[in-house]
Amino acid sequence: MASPKTVWYLSVLLVFCSSLEKQDCLESPNVTSEESPTDGSQVPSGEKREVTATLIEKVGEVELDVYNIPLEDIHYLKFHVKSVTYPILISSVLNVTDINITTECSSDPSAFRCRCEDQYSWSCDQCSSYGSCGEIVDGKIRGCLNDYPSDGKFCQPITNPSPTTTAEPSTTYGEIIEIELDMTDISATLIDVLRASVSGLTYPVLISNVLSVTEVNFTTACYPNSTCRCEDQYGWSCDQCLSYGSCDNITDDSCGCIKAIPSYGPFCQPITNLTACPTPSPTPENTLNLQFTMAITFDSNFNDENNAMFKDIDQTIKVIYKRNMRGFISAKLNRLKSGSVIADFTVITTIVDNVEIAKAKADIVSTLGEKYNIRFTCLNNTIFGSGQVNEIVVADCKLDEVGQKTAICQENGHFSVRENNCVLKEIENLFFLSQALVGTGLPVFLERLRNSTFNLLGRIVASPATISTIVNILKNVANVSRSTPINKPLMKNFLETAGVLTSNGAKASWDVLNSNLNKNESSAFLGTVETLSNFLTDDLFDIETSSIILNKTTVNNLFNLNSSVLIDIPASEASFNSITIITFDSLDNVLPARNSSSLNNSVNSVNTINGKVVLVKVNGTVKNVTFSFDVLDKTLANPQCVFWNFNLFDGLGGWDDKGCELQSEKNFTVTCHCNHLSSFSILMSPSIPAVLRVALEFITYIGVSISMGCLVVCLIIEMLVWNAVTGNNTSYMRHVSIVNIAVSLLIADIWFIIGAAISDNEKKDLPACSTATFFIHFFYLALFFWMLVSGLLLLYWTVMVFSHMSKPAMLAISFSLGYGAPLIIAVITIAVTVPGKQYTRDNDGVCWLNWTESKALLAFVIPALTIVVINLLILIVVLFKMLRRGVGDVTQPDERNALVVIARCLAILTPFFGTTWGLGLGTMTRPNNQGIHIVFAIFNSLQGLFILVFGTLLDKKIREALTGRSQVSSNSTKTTSAATSSSDGLGFFRIRRRNVFNVSAAPTSGPTGAS
Repeated sequence: MASPKTVWYLSVLLVFCSSLEKQDCLESPNVTSEESPTDGSQVPSGEKREVTATLIEKVGEVELDVYNIPLEDIHYLKFHVKSVTYPILISSVLNVTDINITTECSSDPSAFRCRCEDQYSWSCDQCSSYGSCGEIVDGKIRGCLNDYPSDGKFCQPITNPSPTTTAEPSTTYGEIIEIELDMTDISATLIDVLRASVSGLTYPVLISNVLSVTEVNFTTACYPNSTCRCEDQYGWSCDQCLSYGSCDNITDDSCGCIKAIPSYGPFCQPITNLTACPTPSPTPENTLNLQFTMAITFDSNFNDENNAMFKDIDQTIKVIYKRNMRGFISAKLNRLKSGSVIADFTVITTIVDNVEIAKAKADIVSTLGEKYNIRFTCLNNTIFGSGQVNEIVVADCKLDEVGQKTAICQENGHFSVRENNCVLKEIENLFFLSQALVGTGLPVFLERLRNSTFNLLGRIVASPATISTIVNILKNVANVSRSTPINKPLMKNFLETAGVLTSNGAKASWDVLNSNLNKNESSAFLGTVETLSNFLTDDLFDIETSSIILNKTTVNNLFNLNSSVLIDIPASEASFNSITIITFDSLDNVLPARNSSSLNNSVNSVNTINGKVVLVKVNGTVKNVTFSFDVLDKTLANPQCVFWNFNLFDGLGGWDDKGCELQSEKNFTVTCHCNHLSSFSILMSPSIPAVLRVALEFITYIGVSISMGCLVVCLIIEMLVWNAVTGNNTSYMRHVSIVNIAVSLLIADIWFIIGAAISDNEKKDLPACSTATFFIHFFYLALFFWMLVSGLLLLYWTVMVFSHMSKPAMLAISFSLGYGAPLIIAVITIAVTVPGKQYTRDNDGVCWLNWTESKALLAFVIPALTIVVINLLILIVVLFKMLRRGVGDVTQPDERNALVVIARCLAILTPFFGTTWGLGLGTMTRPNNQGIHIVFAIFNSLQGLFILVFGTLLDKKIREALTGRSQVSSNSTKTTSAATSSSDGLGFFRIRRRNVFNVSAAPTSGPTGAS
């Protein structure tokens, strides 16, 4: 049973045939004529006779070009075409006598092929134009072409038999065929034997009654030393002599010996067939201005041409560059200048080969390096080789690319790429094909372009030059579309190709292109989409790709596009039959956010494209339309309703608000009203004014620097008094906790500064930013978990008064909790969010956990605030216990002092840290609240200071140890007291009880008091 597609294709063919009949291309009319009597009498005027009808047979040929057919349907169609019985009766006067499939075109990742079916072939001129992938037989190619013929001419019959006629006497024809044999691995002796045998034959040599050999000639002999010599009366063509090099005297039109075995092309030809060498055109000369640096002290006498060093360098340059460069003409040392000593010299050559230049440069260093202290700073780069500081090096692109790339050697020993013009050869070839593109070739071309961009996606999006070339291809396609209606399959291939260019991976490449204010690649790209949308067929259809959606539909007042853009056109404005809407999910990667108010056409505007870009076209005029955009980044404010104006900035293009006005902004939806149609979106900017942002940055950086200084002082003090204040387990663990809290915050602040530097860099390094974010996250969490360790230790010593845990056990538990738990949380966070590129804040370039897309910030906020709550509960329990029985009931004085200090630190630092990061969360959820930003910046910058003051300086034992006035406890003390109080100067947490006598044993850990 035939498939539906097969039936459809055959139906189309029959419709074409039927149309020929209706157009009188095939007919069998009744013929009415006036006829004279055979006897010479006249027929009366007005009297006519109907004579016998004469049948006229006409043969019509219809050729169909069908595309986008699956391979299995092609095979099915071939089978059924061959099995049909002919003729097929269409009507009483129309028959289908034959149906043939002539040509099959298909593409794969490596090539494109158009193959002929049996008994069909390509013409020789098509083989020459497009390149053959088959064998030529009788002047025809029976195989395939390497490309799709843009002229629309497909495979033709190999033979075109003429109509049957009366047989005539047969005529005998003679045909001369020349056969060239290429034989290899023949000994020199056998060559001489063959040469003698060929010359000794008598011609013609009869092979059969219709075939004879008229002449055999030995033309070429090639030898193991890679020389090929021609026999007498034969020679090499001029281009082969020049290409491979002559090993004898070349004449005006040939040579008799070349220095290589030709990899392709004919061997020696008769001298009479060789044309004279064309007069060579003057070879263009290329002047290279080069230099190298010598680490020696400059002397003005060096520039004397008679100076020994000047003459030595000049002569060495001439010898080395002549030895290493083909096409070398001359070289000259121009001058030696200061800056150590820089040698400026000029090389003139007809061939510029970057590999040869690199070899000559290395030769210069190896020859003159020891004598004049010449050294490479950048060494053995796989692309640019070696170079000196500030040296600009040009390198060739990869083998499957065309163009060059330029880099400069930096002091750190690495090359920095300044310009990359490398374009993939496949894309370059498609660009050349697009320049000669016609409408009939558009389907196959767009399919090939789409396949190539998908197969090479990763390399395309990373190459600004390749993206620019694809934009030029799309411009050529847009020009062809002006005379060719664009149907759904064509538009889908076009949009899928365009979608590759708008992907997130292409953003960095577009930033490079948009930074060049002399080119309008992004504007041209959008222009091609607008052009094609003007020439769509009248069909109504929808196309949905991964990043672009097209809706061509009938008139409707309300259009809801994926719930992200709402378009409202009043019924009074609906004076059109259809509307085309194209929605771009990620065109903000392509178009810069510059608008009419941007100074100097700046591409670094504070504005951001904060809604999807939507293109609207109708076959009429609309002067009243309303758009509702969902806000993408909810941290931004100050919306502007804009459209893309191609004429802004002298044709560079930019966002313009002319004819558009803001109607409302609520619930993260911005509503705009415009009086025209084009490509629309919304621009938004940070809610905090620029002046305030600068002030906040100043407060943050100064405050963090002070905080880091305080933490360093805290660690130094702890180091100085460590032995004096860690005499018992309680004091020891209290100081271990405060040291780790200080270390965690100090390292977190250092990574904060590093992350800020990465964020401020114009070219954001995503891996570096992710690394900084990971360590900031980890060490800020460690700060809170060590606070939790302090709280749990306080609870343990207060509640479990008769339990004794060893110091190693306490250390193991503390470090596992203090660093192990943060590490697990940080690793899980980065593992979950990095694959989706939602780990850091991409919207504003800040190296910190993402909030808008993945809510990764919760992996810090939730543990931190949970620890704050737990510590506050611990403080309540401890305070309750102290008030009931007194902390001195079951502890020694030194341990009692340590517990009170821990309690005081938790009571002050826990609310402080909790408030700080609660404000930090507020800056995410309420980004427009300037007060939250200011308070957070102040609190964040004081964390180190609070640790120093309340964790270290207010501890009386530490102050006594620093001043040398530490009190040494006696070995056995019996204390009678009316009250027990803390030893700190502020009297914090004083706990008084009357009529209580406390008896304490001497501390077992040593004679030194501890806090």
